[in-house]
Formats: sequence, C-alpha cells, structure tokens
Amino acid sequence: IVLLYGKMHLEFQKFKAVPFITTPAVLPMLRWYWQQIQGEAPKLTAVPLERSGEAESPPLVLERLVIQGLELYRSVVKNLFYLADDSGQMDEDVQRCRLVIDSEILTAPCVAQMCETLMCHYIPLKAGDMETWQDDPEAWIANEDLDHWEFDVRRSAERLFKDLVNQQRDRNVPELVRALQQPVTEYSFNIDGLYAALGLCANELYDHIDFCQWLRQHPPVDSPMSVSKWRIAWLIGKWVPVKFPTDERPHAYVALLEYARPGEPLVLRMEAIASLLCCIDDWDFDATQFKPYLQLSIERITEMLGSVSQADLRMRMVNYLSAIVSRMQRDIVPFAESIVRLIPLLWQSAAGENLYQTAVLSLVTKLVVALGAHSAALQPFVAPLVQHSIDLDDPAHVYLIVDGIDLWLALIRNASTMDPNLMALLRHIPRLLQGSTETLKSVLKVVEGYALLCGADMMRSYGPMLLSALHELVADTNMHVRAIAAGYTTLNVIVQSVQAELVGPALVESNTMWTPFTRIVDKKEAAMLLVHHAGFLSRVAVHCPQLFMEFLMAQDAQLTRTFAEHWVEIYDDVGQVPQRRLHSLGLAVAIATTSDGVLEMLPLMVPIWNDVLSNTGSSQLYFSDRDDDDDDDEYSEIVVPESERRRKLLSNDPAHKYDLKKAVSEGLAECERLNGVERFHAIIAQVSAVDLEDLKSQLS
Repeated sequence: IVLLYGKMHLEFQKFKAVPFITTPAVLPMLRWYWQQIQGEAPKLTAVPLERSGEAESPPLVLERLVIQGLELYRSVVKNLFYLADDSGQMDEDVQRCRLVIDSEILTAPCVAQMCETLMCHYIPLKAGDMETWQDDPEAWIANEDLDHWEFDVRRSAERLFKDLVNQQRDRNVPELVRALQQPVTEYSFNIDGLYAALGLCANELYDHIDFCQWLRQHPPVDSPMSVSKWRIAWLIGKWVPVKFPTDERPHAYVALLEYARPGEPLVLRMEAIASLLCCIDDWDFDATQFKPYLQLSIERITEMLGSVSQADLRMRMVNYLSAIVSRMQRDIVPFAESIVRLIPLLWQSAAGENLYQTAVLSLVTKLVVALGAHSAALQPFVAPLVQHSIDLDDPAHVYLIVDGIDLWLALIRNASTMDPNLMALLRHIPRLLQGSTETLKSVLKVVEGYALLCGADMMRSYGPMLLSALHELVADTNMHVRAIAAGYTTLNVIVQSVQAELVGPALVESNTMWTPFTRIVDKKEAAMLLVHHAGFLSRVAVHCPQLFMEFLMAQDAQLTRTFAEHWVEIYDDVGQVPQRRLHSLGLAVAIATTSDGVLEMLPLMVPIWNDVLSNTGSSQLYFSDRDDDDDDDEYSEIVVPESERRRKLLSNDPAHKYDLKKAVSEGLAECERLNGVERFHAIIAQVSAVDLEDLKSQLS
C-alpha cells in the first residue's frame, strides 16, 4: 500500500509539480519519507568493509521504499517548475513553491543533514559489494554499468547527492572541500563516501580544489580488496574530462597501469583500464606523451582479455584496444604484431556474438588504417573476416555488414598490392549493390578503390559483371538521384583508370552506354539526372573516342540526331565549370564524324566552345567527378596510399590535361578530312558569323 501511494505521489509531482508542493499533505509525507531514509541508513553500513567475508548477514533494508523517498526529494531539489526562467523572473505560483521549498523542505540544517546521511551511508561501497568482488567480480562490473538507479539504492542516492550539491553550491561546496582536506589514515565508509562525493561532484568542485595536488596528498591506504585503489582509479576517470592538466597525465598513466597489473582484484584492474581510456579519449590527449606507456597499456589490456570470460567484458577490452590504436595511429606500428596475434582468438571467442564480432571488425579496421601501407601483409588474414561479414546468405550479415564493408574499404585504400583472396571478394559486389542503400556509398567506394589499385586485373576478371551491376544501378528509375550520381561517379573512375581496350568491350557487353543514350534521347527525366547521363557519355567520349564514335555510328540516324540535339541542350543545365569543360571536350570528339545528325548541331556547339574557352581558355583545370557532399572524415587527417592514386588519376585525366583549343581544332580538322572540304565548308556556313569569328579568335 505504501509503495502504491509513493508511486502515486511520484506521478503527481511529475505532471502537477506546482500543486504538488502546495498541497498541505505533501510536507508531512516528505518528512515521513526522510525519517525512513534516516532510519534505514545505519543498516546499510552495519557490516564493516573488513568483515565482508564473514558469515554475518546485513540487516534487511527497505530498498524500494528508500528509493521512492530519494526520488521524491530529487524531484523537489531539481525541477524546472520550481526555478526562475531565463530572465530571472518567477511567476506567483513558482514564488509560492520556492518559498515552501526553501523554508519548509530544503532548509540549511535539512540540506546539511541530507548530504551527511547520503555521503556516510548511501553512496559508499558496502560490504555486499566486497563480497561480490570476491565471488563474481564480472557480474559486479556488468551491473555497475547498467545504471539502473530505479532499482539500486546507491545509484539513486548518488543522483540526489549530485543534485543537492549542484543546486545548493554555496552551502555544500565549502563543507565538502573542508572535509576533503583532512588526512586519511584508515579507510572506512565515511572516507569512501567522501571520495565518491569528490568524483560525483567534479564539475562543482574543480574551481575549489586542485585535484592533482589532492591526489598526491592522499595516496591509497590499506583497505579490503584494494577498494581504496579502486576509488582512486575511479576518481581519475571522473576528473580527467573535467580538469586534469596535461603535464600531470603521466602520473595518472603510471598509477593506472600499476593498478591494472595481474594480481590485483579484477574489479580494480578493469576500473584502472577504463579510467586509462578516459585519458586517451580526452580532448587534451597527447599521443607523444603517452608513447612511453603504449606497450605496457597493450599488455595490460591483453592480460585482461585472458582474465575475463563474459562476452560483454571482452568486447569492452576490444573497444579499449581500438581506442588506443585509433589515437596512436602510426605509433602503433611497432606493436601491431602483438595485436594481430590476438585477432584469431578474439574472432573465435566472438562466434555467435554479433556485437562482439562488430567490435573485433572495428579493431581490425582501425589497425589497418593506422598501419597504412604496412597493412598489405594483413590482406590474406583479414579477407576471410570481410567474406563472413558481407555474406548475404548468413543471417549475421545484418549486424556485421556495415563494419565488414568499412574494413574492406580500409584494406583497399591502404593497399599497395592485391592479394588473390581480396580480389575474389569482388564477386559479392552485384548483390551488395542491390542491397541496402545504407551501405551503397561504401560499396561504390570499394569498387573505385579496386579500379584505382588494379583496374586492369579487375576488368579482366570481373569487368562485365561489375559494369552490368553498375548499369542496373544507374538505370533504376526508382533509385534516388544521389545514388545514381554515385553510381556514375564510380563508372567515371573505372573509365579513367582502365585502358580503353579493356574497359571498352565491357562497356559494350554490359550495355552501360545504351541507358544514358536513350535517357538523353527521351529527355523525360529531371535535368539533374540528364546532366549525369551526359557527363558519363562525355567521359567515355574523351577517354574512349573510337568506342564512342562506333557506338554513335551504330545507332539509327534519327536517334543520333535527337541525341545530339538534346546533348547540346543539356549543356545549359551543367552548373560547374569543370563539368562544362568535360562536356565541351565530348562535343569536340563527337564532331569528328560524317553523321548528319551530329553535324547539324555544329551551329549550337560553337557557342558552347566559345563559352568554355572564354572562361577557362586552354588552362589545365584540375577537378574530379566526386560528389561535392562526399566526406571521408575518418581518413581526412591521414594520408593513405589511395590518396596518391587519386591525385595521380587527376593529374593524368585527359579532361583537364588536354588543351581545349587543340582538341577543338583537331576535331574540326578531322571533320573536314572525313567530310571533304566542300561539305565541311557547307556545314561551317550554317554557323552564325559572329560565333564563327569568335571561335576563330579563341583558337588563334
């Protein structure tokens, strides 16, 4: 009955905060709850820490009732309805509530008593915690991370204590600082509660206490199960994100690595490594400063992996290792072998644990990125992990595919040679392109990576299959325009990277050129899509001119005429100067023909050439076909081998390497040769005199 009434009061306070405080029966109810909290407090610390291993049973505590009382008080201490607004003003109801709270509930003696009770009895570790440290430390660690305050007295009390100190700083902070300055000779509940308060209220105390100096003045003292050391390690983790000078970090590294050594209680070792991760993840982390402690840190984590059995805790250790690899980058190379030796055992132990496997994949990915070009030796070893992760016939792929593709992409980007096992993974690309759009972008980047690294071998082994899959992507009218644009970007990279004699037959066999050709002829799609279709055909024309001209000549004359007309018209929708230059180069290639349908468009082509030449002249303009919104944040600060391959691709790109004046002059000269002087002059005569004179001026 009492618990039901308490639940009703909590709901009342939650939805009707102002009437709750002003209700006459609430004050006696809150006082009654505080009496119960005070009455139960001594029971929590009845069994001393040093007697935790004895058979004495602790007194029964009414935990659910206490938690209700703690939460009721917390809802009074910290509630927006009882505070002034941003302008500092309070309406009449809030003023009335504030008066009741300050004069009847949270008076100075009451707040002091509450803080003392919570700090001395509720927030310290108890004898029961020490028993669990001995009997089942892994269960205690796992339970500690759940933060189920609604079922745990200590966590609920910690929430109330933090809010009391935060909302009543002027009253509580000086008293807390004064207590923290006292020397400690013997560890007890009171001392543990005081240390817990120092960590919980770090944000309120950092202006009033020098934590590093306090740490030197308060070394760990003898305590059951090394709880004093555990509390120090816990405190370091709490204070590092708040205020811990960089020049003091080495002292923390030394202490934490010492606490994490084998022989110490498992709970202490785990907390020390967790606090070490807080140092590594911190904004002010200095990799150079941490370098002398790197090897020992890896050893400590490796030792912990051999000491814990729960999958969740092993996964946590793997994540800690990933964080170290990610922050240390190239400095991890001398120690990479010791990490690589762990991978098979970790993967084997993670069998059936999907989240654990994703953590292992993430570790390997970060290791590959950190090793850079040195990661080539990992290809035979890592390829099976990628194979398992992207296998769409395995139900586990739902959990693993994103991390598996990230690992695959990292391998390709950092590779300088190609292992046969890694090459064989390309057979999965068609199904992956048909899968979730969540991974589409990364899959396309993988294909681009292969094209840049070993485009010729890729085309010989998987060319028609890959181009057919990409063709299906760009031909899918139900696909989002950004997905189609990404598909064309990949096709452009392939065309740029592979010799025309290799890519040409695959383009023909896969019908990849037919779709953009017919879409331009129909001209029923949005202008943005038509620009991508035209851009790809322009790319083919520049890189594979013979193939492009053969394709055009093989089409029906009327289709060719319509295509040429629409292709020229699309130029007005091309927004960026580099792509306009590519478009004009494609037209310069196309004019070298005897096709009436194309030649009739010459009067419209000349103004385009004039426009581009007047804006860019014959300058070698560097650009790529990559999506402007493409971001590779993970690799932005790291130079990977693929970066050099992309730079080289751009520097050799005919689209900007060719002299546009020369390209137009050669196209017109070839047109004259193919059609004869008389017919060529007849075609030129159709061009506006102004445009023709302008072109002559540009080409001179």
